[in-house]
Amino acid sequence: MTQEQSSIVKATVIALAVAVVILFTIVLPAEYAIDPLRTGSALGLTDLAATAETSTAGRATPAKSGINTPEQALYKVDGEDIGLHPGQAIEMKYHMKKGAVMVYAWKATGKVQFEFHGEPDQKPKPGYFESYVLDNKIGRDHSFGSFTAPSTGMHGWFLQNKEKEDVRIRLMTAGFFDSAKMYAGGPPEDLTVEDVQ
Repeated sequence: MTQEQSSIVKATVIALAVAVVILFTIVLPAEYAIDPLRTGSALGLTDLAATAETSTAGRATPAKSGINTPEQALYKVDGEDIGLHPGQAIEMKYHMKKGAVMVYAWKATGKVQFEFHGEPDQKPKPGYFESYVLDNKIGRDHSFGSFTAPSTGMHGWFLQNKEKEDVRIRLMTAGFFDSAKMYAGGPPEDLTVEDVQ
């Protein structure tokens, strides 16, 4: 393993750890009033969840109880090493059920332009998709975070190298997704993902 690859793997592991900390200290208290570490109450984030619950009164919302949310699917882990020549693009997508959570981290050896988006299984019209994050001007060399699927469908990244040199990307995902596909200009390729049992 080269020093560059070692640095990417190290950055990915650190990013996943940071994402898990953010999930338990900020996201769960603010979004769901789940506060296992008591950081949400200390920062006043659990009040945000209470406000959101009040504003959705009269609408059906998923019930959350305690700090544990059981899942029907197996927990999966996927790691992909992607090489992009100048001008080349690729899509990496994961099929997730509505409400399923995924933690992710990707790091590139140069800046890539990208869009994080999803396509619901039940589209309101042909070609419909939802864009979550779009960076199609400057580009980034990394992105870390957690994602909760707003709908059942395919969710993931479009990544494009608009630089003059090859770029290598290391993408790590972990969470509750059914399958993974890579789109590289031809028919989608089913990827083998690891079940954690």
